[in-house]
Amino acid sequence: MNPLQPKARLFRLVRHTNPTAILAEGVEWSDGAATLRWRGPWPSTATWDAGIPALLATQAPDPRTQLHWTHEPLPSPPDDPTPPTDPTPTIWLPSPTPEGLCSRCGQPWPCLSCGP
Repeated sequence: MNPLQPKARLFRLVRHTNPTAILAEGVEWSDGAATLRWRGPWPSTATWDAGIPALLATQAPDPRTQLHWTHEPLPSPPDDPTPPTDPTPTIWLPSPTPEGLCSRCGQPWPCLSCGP
């Protein structure tokens, strides 16, 4: 390896449950900063300039969640992840009037009879 080339290290954030789950993939950059990419139906990315200790303090609060260093390529997520369905339907309520009544029917707010 070229000594002038930056050395980044790959890791996985793993939660030891039954079964063990890979929660996120990450990189520790040559300057000590760390980037974490959450897996799942709504992935997101966060960076800690203070590095791995700050990442673990905020994202691995219990001993079941651990950082595992890896030298292998990380698996690709599925091509078309399907977001989980919410079993609780969303109910949109009409807004209340300044008097605290339903703006649609005039009953005390929140009025669950008006519905969408």
